[in-house]
Amino acid sequence: MQSVARYKNSAYQYVVVDGASTDGTLEVIRRNEGLVDLWISEPDSGIYHAMNKGVALCTGRYILFLNAGDELITDLAAAAGGAPEDCALQYGRANMMNPDGTLSYVKGKRLKSPRKFLKGMPLCHQAILYRRSEIPPYDLRFRICADRLLTYRLVRDLGLRRTRFLDLTLVNYVEDGFSCVVPVEQSREEENRFYREVGKSHYILIKVINRVFKQRVKLPILRGLKRLTS
Repeated sequence: MQSVARYKNSAYQYVVVDGASTDGTLEVIRRNEGLVDLWISEPDSGIYHAMNKGVALCTGRYILFLNAGDELITDLAAAAGGAPEDCALQYGRANMMNPDGTLSYVKGKRLKSPRKFLKGMPLCHQAILYRRSEIPPYDLRFRICADRLLTYRLVRDLGLRRTRFLDLTLVNYVEDGFSCVVPVEQSREEENRFYREVGKSHYILIKVINRVFKQRVKLPILRGLKRLTS
């Protein structure tokens, strides 16, 4: 909220969606009602259900999602205002932050092909501005990578021509959310469902081969080289 307040003006609509929290979140929202244009607090079935609610409440041209703990560090209205009329998606970089507040790495660069999404999520979800008239609902069958699925389909179906890279770092994103704490097996199973959903089931085998190669060939070689040079 403090980061949004730095840039808030008539160009911004600030919508807060809370999942009926009992941890003091509602008190924070009420103390900042002068900043928040619209808020709701009610039970939901997960992160993406809450995001779908937020989309339904928004009235602006573009939508950016910020989770609790994330920080806006760029004036989005100024950065994104020059987009072509048919631009469906604008994206930039994100500082990926450790829970202790230190920088882990910077994520996001100009997309050259939608195929990047088949290797992983090449962009930070919180550094993407979606055109409200173009964004479909998040698929609630996916609890971890619904953002990857939605973004991949948009880029694939509309084409890179209708996207715009913002050569800016838009947000600080804290890497301690839901997707960071789910078991590896659960995350892997959902990624396999992602591949089946987009008609790329052969990537399941490719990922298995890559993991086996890393564990049985690459890592032993690196450990051996380390012993030789130490």
